[in-house]
Amino acid sequence: MRPIWAALGALALLGACSSGGTSPVFTAIKGVILPSKDEAPKPAKTVVTREMIKQNGLAMVRANIEGEDVTNILSATSLNGEYVTYVSGFRQSITMRGTLVTATRGLGGDLLSVRSDADDPVARLTPLKNWKTRLTRDYRFPGTGPAGTVVSVSCDLVKGAKTRLTIVEVTYDVTEVTETCSGDGADFTNTYFADSKTGQIWKTRQWVGNKVGFLNIEVLEPFTLD
Repeated sequence: MRPIWAALGALALLGACSSGGTSPVFTAIKGVILPSKDEAPKPAKTVVTREMIKQNGLAMVRANIEGEDVTNILSATSLNGEYVTYVSGFRQSITMRGTLVTATRGLGGDLLSVRSDADDPVARLTPLKNWKTRLTRDYRFPGTGPAGTVVSVSCDLVKGAKTRLTIVEVTYDVTEVTETCSGDGADFTNTYFADSKTGQIWKTRQWVGNKVGFLNIEVLEPFTLD
């Protein structure tokens, strides 16, 4: 049975670099609250404010597995080239290249890696007007042999309506982009809400494999090296 994401009693405050930070190296867990062995985790919403995000200076995302009620906060904890790993207080992790989910751990069905086109606009910040309309990706999952199981898909991207999106007290002008992918027996549709000018993705629904299904992710504070 895949585990349900336990709600945070408090954020695992992990030193991180955000758009206002200065270092890509992340250390120092300041505090994690775990349930006692006699107390089962109880779903609860973590209240996050913009002031909290600003004061902590964290690169952060808020995510949940589609179909589950519990939402979790994950903070950036490591950087490997273009890949940033975000970790929750209960050690579930999501690795992203840009806003493309490239790996997951602790969700009940690991995504090991994702290979995408060099100019994939989800993986690399690209002004929306320059987004390509077709791309390819390879999703790698655990399987027989060291290479695991690879699912190769082709994806078509279609720009939709412009709208406004509010995430933790900040409102963005965004365009909804639908990405329809198929190949190797997989068929799924991802959705991105991208800044109508810069292409920064603030909210996304992405497929991470048949076992987990889809992750819904909101970017609370994007990671940059500035």
